[in-house]
Amino acid sequence: MGTFIDNPMMPIIVAGLVSGIGCALLRILVASSVVNGLAPPAVFLAVYYATYQKVPGFPAVGATNKLFYIALFTALPATSLVRKSAGALRRAVLASATSVLVAIWIAAPRLSQPDPMLFAWIAGVAVGGAVVLWLLDRIVRDSKGTPREALALSFLGATAVAFAPVALFGGSSTSLGLCLGFAAALGVVSLAALLRPDPVGHAAVLAGGACLAGVVDTVVLITQRADPIALTLVILPAFLGTGVSSLLPENLRKRAVLVWLISGICALAPLPLIVALLFLRHESPLGT
Repeated sequence: MGTFIDNPMMPIIVAGLVSGIGCALLRILVASSVVNGLAPPAVFLAVYYATYQKVPGFPAVGATNKLFYIALFTALPATSLVRKSAGALRRAVLASATSVLVAIWIAAPRLSQPDPMLFAWIAGVAVGGAVVLWLLDRIVRDSKGTPREALALSFLGATAVAFAPVALFGGSSTSLGLCLGFAAALGVVSLAALLRPDPVGHAAVLAGGACLAGVVDTVVLITQRADPIALTLVILPAFLGTGVSSLLPENLRKRAVLVWLISGICALAPLPLIVALLFLRHESPLGT
């Protein structure tokens, strides 16, 4: 028990839970779409500070410092979406542009020495991030049944959990902590979204997705040790969660909490496969 409590990941996860609870309470008490949209970047900043114990200067130098400002900058397009008139095309363009710009900014220090593989990786993470963000936004746009923002945020949290072992095997234990802490916060915030839905919840999904994209891009483009096969599997939680939630019986879909719980658990299904694959293909980063 003492070993569990003394684990260096615990303060980060606790920071995620505490900040998530704070944002969840604020969401329930204050009926504000702007507040709801800012919740994911806010909890990410709390987890970031718990991880690095600093507020980096600006302009940011280094990928990890840029993560802090990605959370701040993506809050701006997110809040611009807090309007019912924000169409699907505009949101799709913003999601794609966000993924591309995050990848380019993270990779900027390496662009001075052009490398075909680097551009291939940038294209891969940009497209992968855009697909996940687009899929999560599509979930939010389906207003039938269970509050879709709650599902999208829970699937985003599942994606963060799925990437956590990839980050660890990729040589970034701090990114592991960021993913776990962020996932814990998103789980709490998604539950609040279930209890109090927001008709423009896509703002929160875009902001949260951009924060996670920054972590993924840092490991893939800077650390350069991410397993490509495992990385490909990281996009599965959004697909699986969406598929399961749509296949549930009609009478079950009327019970929002059950849909949220079942589809969220199913979204985590790729995790054992990712972990097993990493242990088969690489030496354990946990030591002996």
